[in-house]
This record gives sequence, structure tokens and C-alpha cells, in this order.
Amino acid sequence: MRVLLVSDSHGCAAAFAAVLEREPDCKTVFFLGDGLSDLLQMKNAFPDRTFVAVRGNNDWDSRFQSFDDTAYRYLEGNTFLLTHGHRDNVRFSLASLAARTEAVRGNVALFGHTHRPTRQRVPGTNVTAINPGALCSGQYAVLTVTRNGVETEFKTIKTTGEWT
Repeated sequence: MRVLLVSDSHGCAAAFAAVLEREPDCKTVFFLGDGLSDLLQMKNAFPDRTFVAVRGNNDWDSRFQSFDDTAYRYLEGNTFLLTHGHRDNVRFSLASLAARTEAVRGNVALFGHTHRPTRQRVPGTNVTAINPGALCSGQYAVLTVTRNGVETEFKTIKTTGEWT
């Protein structure tokens, strides 16, 4: 199963649409916050996709109150924790994020917030933490999820500018 992983679109809906068009075999999309208005547009434009989204620190509009800060998904024997990351202070350490993931017997923590593509095994845990980077900078990832684990392919797409 291939899953599109995006975060931090920050108003770059055109880049979001371009990525969805570029990755037609990714029928599941995990969105990790900071751009829920973009996500809502994509849900309408791509009704054949399944979107799982969490709220980020910049998704403060009242329209987004129905989105949680954390979501969980079980795919092909892997348990995913999805979050934006700001509440776990991911800029400084992934320890809190890994602990929350292990608390639900998860093995993959997906986060955004830092705008830096990352994949690493969190030391002292069985958790792999993955950040796709910032879609507003043209960064995203495709996950290949199997019973043997999760492979990550980081990708880029040209954008019209970077959010600042």
C-alpha cells in the first residue's frame, strides 16, 4: 500500500493539487497539519482519495475544531501516530513523540512542524519517526507500507514560492 504523506502546506493549495495529481496510486493521504484550508479544498477536488488529517499550530480557525491534534491508523501490521509535532516539542527532541507512540503500541510516528524531511529510528525505542518536510517548499513523502515495515521515499515538486 502506498500512502501520500504531506504537511505544512501553508496556503500552497496549488502545490498540494499538483502532488495529488503526480501520485495517483496513493489513494490514502496523511496530512500532518498547518494548512487545513488547503486540505478541505483537496477533499472536494479529489473525492476518490481518503484523507486523514490532524490540526497544526497554525490551524486555529474555528472551521478546524473538528480536527484532532492526534490520529492513529493501523495499516498492514503497522500502527501509525499522526500529529503535527508542536505539542511534543519536536524541534528539540523526538523522545516525547516516541513515548506517545509506544504508549499505543505504535511503531511509526508521523509529524511535521519543523519543515525538515526526516526519517530516523528514535534511540532507545522501536519507533521510526518520519517528517515529510514542508509542502509549501515542495517537499513531501510517499510511504510504501507492508507487513515487513514502512519504506519512505522523499520527493520534491516545484512550487511558486515558500511560506515565511
